[in-house]
Amino acid sequence: MAEGVHSRRVLLVEITAILGVAAGALFFYFSSQTVWSSELVIQTVLLTLIAWIAETQAVQFSKRVRVSSANLPVLLGIFFLGSAPSALIASLSIIAVSKGKGLGTLRAFFMFVSNAVPVMLVAEFFKIIAEPLGFSFPVTSINLGFIIAGVFVGILWEVSDFALISSGISLSYGNKLVSLWKNNFIPALPSQLLILGVGLVIAAVYINAGIAAVALFFVPIFASQHVYKLLVQQKELLADQTKLSEDLMDMNIGLAGALIMLLDSKDHYTASHSAGVAMYCRDMARMMGMSEDEQRIAHMAGLLHDLGKVGTPDAVLKKEGELTPREWEQIKEHPTTAAEVLSQLATHKEIADIIRHHQEHYDGTGYPYGISGDSIPELSRMLAVADTYHALTSDRPYRTAKSPFEALIILRKVAGTQLDPKYVEVMAQVLKNEDLSYREGSKADFLSEFRKGRPALKLDNFRANAEEV
Repeated sequence: MAEGVHSRRVLLVEITAILGVAAGALFFYFSSQTVWSSELVIQTVLLTLIAWIAETQAVQFSKRVRVSSANLPVLLGIFFLGSAPSALIASLSIIAVSKGKGLGTLRAFFMFVSNAVPVMLVAEFFKIIAEPLGFSFPVTSINLGFIIAGVFVGILWEVSDFALISSGISLSYGNKLVSLWKNNFIPALPSQLLILGVGLVIAAVYINAGIAAVALFFVPIFASQHVYKLLVQQKELLADQTKLSEDLMDMNIGLAGALIMLLDSKDHYTASHSAGVAMYCRDMARMMGMSEDEQRIAHMAGLLHDLGKVGTPDAVLKKEGELTPREWEQIKEHPTTAAEVLSQLATHKEIADIIRHHQEHYDGTGYPYGISGDSIPELSRMLAVADTYHALTSDRPYRTAKSPFEALIILRKVAGTQLDPKYVEVMAQVLKNEDLSYREGSKADFLSEFRKGRPALKLDNFRANAEEV
């Protein structure tokens, strides 16, 4: 591998040296054929400055597509100034690109000379075909022959320029040339053709109003390019913020899951109970035709609904006899405790509200606030049904597990008082065609359910906003 990289680098050095010699020889020859009047020098300097500014404001629409209006002054150089001035405009402006990308000396020089050679050859070819196509060089008027020649040499320049650049990339990094053309040249081709069309329009401005008018023409182009660049940067920033938020959310969910596992070390019932409740909540939400986002929220609320019991003393959690009033008050604190913990996490506030109210009763006799009916959040009412059912079908220190049939009878008895009748019947429908392990809740495993919920909870709204920018 190292030998392959070394041999490619040696070949790149050799090609760069050959191109450098060719560029120097061509520039010396074409420069000697050019009458460097003060007007020509001023025009060359001005177009080079415009190209430089355009390169600094280039818009990176994606990893593969980078759009700049720097081609426009180079095209004007080809149409009006000749080979040597065009080479200076193209080569000097490319320094802005190499500097911005932090390229090494060899690659920067390769880009420099690989830009100069195609421009000089294309510019000379443009001069050769001018007379056969019925226009003069430098161009003094717009006719069909000029338009045909302009389109042709513009495409020829783009193809030859990319051919050299892609060859250098292939030698430097080992990329396949076919892939480079497919993934880089073709996606950028529509924008380059658009720029070529704009170039012909600016050429008409150049003929009729001179270089000063052309300079003014670039002001709105640069303004538009700058706005697009800011929008792309904003999109990238929003994407970075989204990734950071997702990482933070994942860490928060992991922390909450770790607390449940910690609680399970105190009370082995908690993790399996949380997994069963989460499973039932998700399936009830699906049965109700709720959105995937609501299903995920219901599932995560089920996983974390007993998080507040971390602060409950072991003696209370494991007590086999009847709880004292004081112990019962400690148990009743767990929805509020869990909600307070989760509400500190911006991404969990909705889940916190669901958990806060999952011990409220439909008739208003529950806790912590004694609210009733539709005042209780919908997913809290659903969670209450799943929580009660799984608790009934589980062995507890103070009683043995009920069968699924017995548990469903109890649910229907308390429908309208403790539980929302609608969700009791939804639970019955969910259980209807499932096997015994599902109906008993023994099928659920906390780590398995946790893995289902952890990657699913994404910042969908953030992502949607990022795509809209």
